[in-house]
Amino acid sequence: MSARSTREIDPHVATSTHRGSISRARVDLGRGPGRALGRGFARVVDGVRGVDRRLLAPVPWYRLVEVHTLVAVVVGVRLVTRDWTLVADRPAALTGSPTVLAWLPVQAPVALLLAVQVVGILGVALVLAGVRTRTGFAVAWVAYLVLTALWGSSGKVMHNDVLTVTVGFVLLFAAPPARGTAHGEEPARTGWTVRAALAVVACVYFLTGAQKLAHSGPSWALGDSMAWILRQGASPFGEGLTRVVADQPLLTRALATGALLLELTAPVWLAVRVTRIPFVVAVAAMHASIWVFLGLDYSAWVLTVAAVAVPLALAPGRRLLPRPRPTEEVPR
Repeated sequence: MSARSTREIDPHVATSTHRGSISRARVDLGRGPGRALGRGFARVVDGVRGVDRRLLAPVPWYRLVEVHTLVAVVVGVRLVTRDWTLVADRPAALTGSPTVLAWLPVQAPVALLLAVQVVGILGVALVLAGVRTRTGFAVAWVAYLVLTALWGSSGKVMHNDVLTVTVGFVLLFAAPPARGTAHGEEPARTGWTVRAALAVVACVYFLTGAQKLAHSGPSWALGDSMAWILRQGASPFGEGLTRVVADQPLLTRALATGALLLELTAPVWLAVRVTRIPFVVAVAAMHASIWVFLGLDYSAWVLTVAAVAVPLALAPGRRLLPRPRPTEEVPR
Protein backbone atom coordinates (compact mmCIF):
# COMPACT_ATOMS: atom_id res chain seq x y z
CA MET A 1 0.00 0.00 0.00
CA SER A 2 1.38 3.38 -1.02
CA ALA A 3 1.97 6.31 1.32
CA ARG A 4 -0.73 8.22 -0.52
CA SER A 5 -3.30 5.45 0.12
CA THR A 6 -2.31 5.35 3.78
CA ARG A 7 -2.95 9.05 4.13
CA GLU A 8 -6.33 8.76 2.42
CA ILE A 9 -7.67 6.11 4.81
CA ASP A 10 -6.22 7.72 7.94
CA PRO A 11 -9.31 8.54 10.07
CA HIS A 12 -7.40 11.28 11.87
CA VAL A 13 -7.11 13.46 8.78
CA ALA A 14 -9.75 16.14 9.44
CA THR A 15 -10.83 19.51 8.18
CA SER A 16 -12.55 22.30 10.09
CA THR A 17 -14.77 25.10 8.93
CA HIS A 18 -13.71 28.70 9.37
CA ARG A 19 -15.99 29.09 12.38
CA GLY A 20 -14.86 25.87 13.95
CA SER A 21 -18.42 24.55 14.17
CA ILE A 22 -17.87 21.28 12.25
CA SER A 23 -14.89 18.93 12.23
CA ARG A 24 -15.01 15.84 10.03
CA ALA A 25 -12.83 12.87 9.31
CA ARG A 26 -12.59 12.14 5.59
CA VAL A 27 -12.48 8.47 4.71
CA ASP A 28 -12.01 7.55 1.05
CA LEU A 29 -12.66 3.87 0.60
CA GLY A 30 -12.47 4.14 -3.17
CA ARG A 31 -15.92 2.56 -3.52
CA GLY A 32 -19.31 4.12 -4.23
CA PRO A 33 -21.26 2.56 -1.30
CA GLY A 34 -18.62 3.52 1.26
CA ARG A 35 -18.41 7.06 -0.02
CA ALA A 36 -22.22 7.40 -0.03
CA LEU A 37 -22.37 6.12 3.55
CA GLY A 38 -19.76 8.66 4.59
CA ARG A 39 -21.66 11.48 2.93
CA GLY A 40 -24.90 10.38 4.56
CA PHE A 41 -23.25 10.36 7.97
CA ALA A 42 -21.83 13.82 7.30
CA ARG A 43 -25.30 15.12 6.45
CA VAL A 44 -26.66 13.73 9.71
CA VAL A 45 -23.84 15.42 11.62
CA ASP A 46 -24.50 18.68 9.78
CA GLY A 47 -28.19 18.44 10.63
CA VAL A 48 -27.50 17.85 14.32
CA ARG A 49 -25.02 20.72 14.37
CA GLY A 50 -27.58 22.94 12.65
CA VAL A 51 -30.25 22.16 15.24
CA ASP A 52 -27.71 22.79 17.98
CA ARG A 53 -26.71 26.18 16.53
CA ARG A 54 -30.35 27.16 16.13
CA LEU A 55 -31.15 26.17 19.71
CA LEU A 56 -28.21 28.13 21.10
CA ALA A 57 -28.64 31.15 18.83
CA PRO A 58 -28.92 34.38 20.84
CA VAL A 59 -32.21 36.12 21.46
CA PRO A 60 -32.75 39.75 22.48
CA TRP A 61 -32.63 40.16 26.24
CA TYR A 62 -36.24 41.36 26.34
CA ARG A 63 -37.50 38.13 24.70
CA LEU A 64 -36.01 36.15 27.55
CA VAL A 65 -37.62 38.51 30.06
CA GLU A 66 -41.00 38.16 28.36
CA VAL A 67 -41.10 34.35 28.44
CA HIS A 68 -39.65 34.20 31.95
CA THR A 69 -42.14 36.75 33.29
CA LEU A 70 -45.22 35.33 31.58
CA VAL A 71 -44.58 31.78 32.79
CA ALA A 72 -44.10 33.19 36.30
CA VAL A 73 -47.49 34.89 35.93
CA VAL A 74 -49.08 31.55 35.01
CA VAL A 75 -47.55 29.98 38.12
CA GLY A 76 -48.85 32.89 40.18
CA VAL A 77 -52.36 32.53 38.77
CA ARG A 78 -52.40 28.84 39.68
CA LEU A 79 -51.11 29.57 43.18
CA VAL A 80 -53.72 32.26 43.82
CA THR A 81 -56.83 30.72 42.26
CA ARG A 82 -56.82 27.30 43.94
CA ASP A 83 -57.77 26.48 47.51
CA TRP A 84 -54.69 24.45 48.42
CA THR A 85 -55.90 23.88 51.98
CA LEU A 86 -58.15 21.12 50.62
CA VAL A 87 -55.05 18.93 50.55
CA ALA A 88 -55.24 18.73 54.35
CA ASP A 89 -58.51 16.79 54.03
CA ARG A 90 -57.05 14.20 51.68
CA PRO A 91 -57.10 10.65 53.12
CA ALA A 92 -53.73 9.30 54.20
CA ALA A 93 -54.14 6.30 51.89
CA LEU A 94 -53.84 8.61 48.88
CA THR A 95 -50.66 10.37 49.95
CA GLY A 96 -48.56 7.70 51.63
CA SER A 97 -46.78 6.12 48.65
CA PRO A 98 -42.97 6.37 48.40
CA THR A 99 -42.64 9.37 46.06
CA VAL A 100 -40.58 12.53 45.81
CA LEU A 101 -42.68 14.00 48.64
CA ALA A 102 -42.69 10.94 50.87
CA TRP A 103 -40.49 12.77 53.39
CA LEU A 104 -43.34 15.22 54.10
CA PRO A 105 -46.01 14.50 56.73
CA VAL A 106 -48.68 12.23 55.31
CA GLN A 107 -51.32 14.84 55.98
CA ALA A 108 -49.89 18.31 55.46
CA PRO A 109 -51.36 20.80 57.93
CA VAL A 110 -53.27 23.82 56.70
CA ALA A 111 -50.66 26.20 58.12
CA LEU A 112 -47.91 24.57 56.08
CA LEU A 113 -49.97 24.68 52.89
CA LEU A 114 -50.74 28.36 53.36
CA ALA A 115 -47.11 29.14 54.10
CA VAL A 116 -45.94 27.44 50.93
CA GLN A 117 -48.61 29.25 48.93
CA VAL A 118 -47.63 32.65 50.32
CA VAL A 119 -43.93 32.04 49.73
CA GLY A 120 -44.66 31.04 46.12
CA ILE A 121 -46.72 34.18 45.53
CA LEU A 122 -43.90 36.31 46.96
CA GLY A 123 -41.52 34.64 44.53
CA VAL A 124 -43.77 35.61 41.62
CA ALA A 125 -43.89 39.16 42.99
CA LEU A 126 -40.08 39.33 42.87
CA VAL A 127 -40.15 38.32 39.20
CA LEU A 128 -42.77 40.94 38.35
CA ALA A 129 -40.82 43.60 40.24
CA GLY A 130 -37.63 42.69 38.41
CA VAL A 131 -35.78 42.10 41.68
CA ARG A 132 -33.86 38.84 42.10
CA THR A 133 -35.86 37.46 39.19
CA ARG A 134 -34.02 34.15 38.98
CA THR A 135 -34.34 33.49 42.71
CA GLY A 136 -37.96 34.59 42.74
CA PHE A 137 -38.82 32.27 39.86
CA ALA A 138 -37.10 29.33 41.55
CA VAL A 139 -38.96 29.96 44.82
CA ALA A 140 -42.31 30.23 43.02
CA TRP A 141 -41.65 27.08 40.98
CA VAL A 142 -40.63 24.98 43.98
CA ALA A 143 -43.72 26.11 45.92
CA TYR A 144 -45.91 25.31 42.92
CA LEU A 145 -44.28 21.90 42.49
CA VAL A 146 -44.83 20.99 46.13
CA LEU A 147 -48.47 22.08 46.17
CA THR A 148 -49.36 20.41 42.87
CA ALA A 149 -47.66 17.19 43.98
CA LEU A 150 -49.58 17.23 47.26
CA TRP A 151 -52.80 18.02 45.41
CA GLY A 152 -52.41 14.90 43.31
CA SER A 153 -52.66 11.48 44.87
CA SER A 154 -49.41 9.93 46.15
CA GLY A 155 -47.31 12.96 45.33
CA LYS A 156 -47.97 12.90 41.58
CA VAL A 157 -48.35 16.25 39.84
CA MET A 158 -51.84 16.37 38.34
CA HIS A 159 -52.05 16.40 34.55
CA ASN A 160 -53.74 19.83 34.68
CA ASP A 161 -50.47 21.35 35.95
CA VAL A 162 -47.81 19.08 34.49
CA LEU A 163 -47.08 21.24 31.43
CA THR A 164 -46.55 24.38 33.52
CA VAL A 165 -44.32 22.51 35.96
CA THR A 166 -42.22 21.03 33.15
CA VAL A 167 -41.78 24.29 31.25
CA GLY A 168 -40.99 26.07 34.51
CA PHE A 169 -38.19 23.61 35.23
CA VAL A 170 -36.44 24.57 31.99
CA LEU A 171 -36.73 28.26 32.80
CA LEU A 172 -35.00 27.71 36.15
CA PHE A 173 -31.79 27.89 34.12
CA ALA A 174 -32.68 31.21 32.49
CA ALA A 175 -30.80 34.31 33.65
CA PRO A 176 -32.82 37.36 32.60
CA PRO A 177 -31.42 40.81 33.38
CA ALA A 178 -32.88 42.78 36.26
CA ARG A 179 -35.79 45.03 35.36
CA GLY A 180 -34.84 48.67 34.90
CA THR A 181 -31.10 48.23 34.41
CA ALA A 182 -31.03 48.48 30.62
CA HIS A 183 -29.64 51.56 28.94
CA GLY A 184 -30.58 51.34 25.30
CA GLU A 185 -30.26 47.97 23.60
CA GLU A 186 -28.67 45.31 25.76
CA PRO A 187 -26.64 42.64 23.95
CA ALA A 188 -28.45 39.51 22.89
CA ARG A 189 -28.32 36.49 25.17
CA THR A 190 -28.27 32.79 24.47
CA GLY A 191 -31.73 31.59 23.63
CA TRP A 192 -31.50 27.94 24.57
CA THR A 193 -33.78 28.26 27.61
CA VAL A 194 -36.72 29.87 25.79
CA ARG A 195 -36.30 27.58 22.78
CA ALA A 196 -36.05 24.56 25.06
CA ALA A 197 -39.29 25.67 26.73
CA LEU A 198 -40.89 25.81 23.28
CA ALA A 199 -39.52 22.35 22.50
CA VAL A 200 -40.95 21.01 25.78
CA VAL A 201 -44.40 22.28 24.81
CA ALA A 202 -44.10 20.63 21.40
CA CYS A 203 -42.87 17.32 22.86
CA VAL A 204 -45.56 17.14 25.55
CA TYR A 205 -48.35 17.61 23.03
CA PHE A 206 -46.75 15.20 20.57
CA LEU A 207 -46.30 12.51 23.23
CA THR A 208 -49.89 12.99 24.33
CA GLY A 209 -51.06 12.16 20.81
CA ALA A 210 -48.51 9.37 20.35
CA GLN A 211 -49.70 7.74 23.58
CA LYS A 212 -53.24 7.61 22.22
CA LEU A 213 -52.00 5.85 19.10
CA ALA A 214 -49.81 3.48 21.12
CA HIS A 215 -52.71 2.34 23.32
CA SER A 216 -55.66 2.47 20.92
CA GLY A 217 -54.27 2.96 17.42
CA PRO A 218 -56.20 4.90 14.75
CA SER A 219 -59.46 3.64 16.26
CA TRP A 220 -59.08 6.24 18.99
CA ALA A 221 -59.99 8.86 16.40
CA LEU A 222 -62.03 6.77 13.98
CA GLY A 223 -63.91 4.64 16.48
CA ASP A 224 -66.29 5.31 19.36
CA SER A 225 -63.70 6.34 21.96
CA MET A 226 -64.70 10.01 21.99
CA ALA A 227 -68.39 9.13 22.26
CA TRP A 228 -67.75 7.04 25.37
CA ILE A 229 -65.54 9.75 26.86
CA LEU A 230 -68.29 12.32 26.36
CA ARG A 231 -70.89 10.09 28.01
CA GLN A 232 -68.70 9.80 31.09
CA GLY A 233 -67.92 13.52 31.33
CA ALA A 234 -69.40 16.09 33.69
CA SER A 235 -70.15 19.17 31.62
CA PRO A 236 -70.85 22.40 33.55
CA PHE A 237 -73.75 22.89 31.13
CA GLY A 238 -75.47 19.65 32.07
CA GLU A 239 -75.63 16.11 30.69
CA GLY A 240 -77.97 17.01 27.85
CA LEU A 241 -75.26 18.76 25.82
CA THR A 242 -72.76 15.92 26.02
CA ARG A 243 -75.38 13.31 25.19
CA VAL A 244 -76.49 15.19 22.10
CA VAL A 245 -72.90 15.43 20.86
CA ALA A 246 -72.07 11.84 21.85
CA ASP A 247 -74.97 10.59 19.72
CA GLN A 248 -73.46 12.16 16.58
CA PRO A 249 -70.79 9.70 15.32
CA LEU A 250 -69.44 12.01 12.63
CA LEU A 251 -69.07 14.89 15.07
CA THR A 252 -67.36 12.84 17.77
CA ARG A 253 -64.91 11.36 15.27
CA ALA A 254 -64.20 14.80 13.86
CA LEU A 255 -63.44 16.12 17.35
CA ALA A 256 -61.19 13.16 18.14
CA THR A 257 -59.36 13.34 14.81
CA GLY A 258 -58.83 17.06 15.08
CA ALA A 259 -57.42 16.80 18.60
CA LEU A 260 -55.13 13.92 17.64
CA LEU A 261 -53.79 15.68 14.55
CA LEU A 262 -53.19 18.88 16.51
CA GLU A 263 -51.18 17.01 19.14
CA LEU A 264 -49.11 15.01 16.65
CA THR A 265 -48.29 18.06 14.52
CA ALA A 266 -47.44 20.34 17.46
CA PRO A 267 -43.68 20.26 16.70
CA VAL A 268 -44.38 21.45 13.15
CA TRP A 269 -46.63 24.29 14.30
CA LEU A 270 -44.12 25.50 16.87
CA ALA A 271 -41.05 25.13 14.66
CA VAL A 272 -42.26 27.95 12.40
CA ARG A 273 -42.62 31.46 13.83
CA VAL A 274 -45.71 32.47 11.85
CA THR A 275 -47.72 29.39 12.90
CA ARG A 276 -47.09 29.68 16.65
CA ILE A 277 -49.96 32.05 17.39
CA PRO A 278 -52.42 29.97 15.28
CA PHE A 279 -51.29 26.97 17.36
CA VAL A 280 -52.11 28.87 20.54
CA VAL A 281 -55.59 29.62 19.17
CA ALA A 282 -56.11 25.98 18.15
CA VAL A 283 -54.97 24.72 21.54
CA ALA A 284 -57.29 27.18 23.29
CA ALA A 285 -60.21 25.95 21.20
CA MET A 286 -59.39 22.30 21.90
CA HIS A 287 -59.09 22.75 25.67
CA ALA A 288 -62.17 24.97 25.76
CA SER A 289 -64.16 22.15 24.14
CA ILE A 290 -62.78 19.73 26.75
CA TRP A 291 -64.07 22.02 29.50
CA VAL A 292 -67.46 22.49 27.82
CA PHE A 293 -68.06 18.78 27.25
CA LEU A 294 -66.14 17.16 30.12
CA GLY A 295 -65.75 19.87 32.75
CA LEU A 296 -61.94 19.42 32.88
CA ASP A 297 -59.94 22.60 33.46
CA TYR A 298 -56.85 22.78 31.24
CA SER A 299 -56.53 26.55 31.42
CA ALA A 300 -52.98 26.22 32.78
CA TRP A 301 -51.97 24.46 29.56
CA VAL A 302 -53.45 27.20 27.40
CA LEU A 303 -51.82 29.95 29.44
CA THR A 304 -48.45 28.18 29.41
CA VAL A 305 -48.52 27.65 25.65
CA ALA A 306 -49.40 31.31 25.14
CA ALA A 307 -46.70 32.47 27.57
CA VAL A 308 -44.01 30.63 25.60
CA ALA A 309 -45.24 30.70 22.01
CA VAL A 310 -46.63 34.23 21.67
CA PRO A 311 -43.38 36.09 22.50
CA LEU A 312 -41.41 33.77 20.23
CA ALA A 313 -43.94 34.36 17.44
CA LEU A 314 -43.22 38.09 17.29
CA ALA A 315 -41.00 39.52 14.60
CA PRO A 316 -37.44 40.37 15.64
CA GLY A 317 -37.31 43.79 17.23
CA ARG A 318 -40.96 43.76 18.28
CA ARG A 319 -41.59 43.72 22.02
CA LEU A 320 -44.52 42.17 23.84
CA LEU A 321 -43.94 43.77 27.25
CA PRO A 322 -43.32 47.50 27.72
CA ARG A 323 -39.77 48.74 27.73
CA PRO A 324 -38.37 48.94 31.30
CA ARG A 325 -37.51 52.36 32.66
CA PRO A 326 -33.80 52.81 33.44
CA THR A 327 -32.86 53.26 37.08
CA GLU A 328 -30.18 55.78 36.15
CA GLU A 329 -30.08 58.59 33.66
CA VAL A 330 -28.45 57.81 30.36
CA PRO A 331 -25.30 59.95 29.95
CA ARG A 332 -25.66 62.62 27.31
